Amino acid sequence: MELLHLFRTPALTETGLAALLASLNARGVPVAGLQTEHCYNVGLTGALTPEEFKTLIWLLAETFQPKALRQEPFLRGEVIEAGPRLNFQTAWSTNAVSVCRAAGLGKVGRIERSRRYLPEGTLTGAEREAFRRMVHDRMTEFIYPSRLESFDPGVSPEPTFTVPVLAEGPDAIRSINRSMGLGLDDWDIEYYYDLFARKMGRDPTNVEC
Repeated sequence: MELLHLFRTPALTETGLAALLASLNARGVPVAGLQTEHCYNVGLTGALTPEEFKTLIWLLAETFQPKALRQEPFLRGEVIEAGPRLNFQTAWSTNAVSVCRAAGLGKVGRIERSRRYLPEGTLTGAEREAFRRMVHDRMTEFIYPSRLESFDPGVSPEPTFTVPVLAEGPDAIRSINRSMGLGLDDWDIEYYYDLFARKMGRDPTNVEC
């Protein structure tokens, strides 16, 4: 899937920017000012026609800010970019793709929106790392080391296998509990053994566990 990049500024409202600056300074990250922009990473299954590209620009630029969106970044320098992890499509992307398809843009397969920050002044390595930690949710996002070239996360899922509960009894659940770090206690182990072995009459998979 080919990626098209479109940039829109700013990424934060004045209120959001002021709150972030206050939070950064309160935590010892000396940022006097901050410029922001969004990057729309648009995954295409085919080349857009000029008319389709015009429609995409119209959708992403919104009615009253046509000059706030362009193909080249507004920010130059040591930009810090944060965005969603690539191993799942975000809800925002799902909605954006639905809007695009309703507008006749069937070649748009996925859109993910990242945030780009350019702090004013010079930060030490430790201060930049503290900045990175504060501007993204480590559960669902990560810092992009460079502009995205693909939505491929570069990892393969582990194979699915069955846990031999019928043959080995509760010990099979205890074993996978230890190996996967599931945190099941004795009550949980007995409950799931009863569920799969006695009620369902089959072995569970590691995914189910």
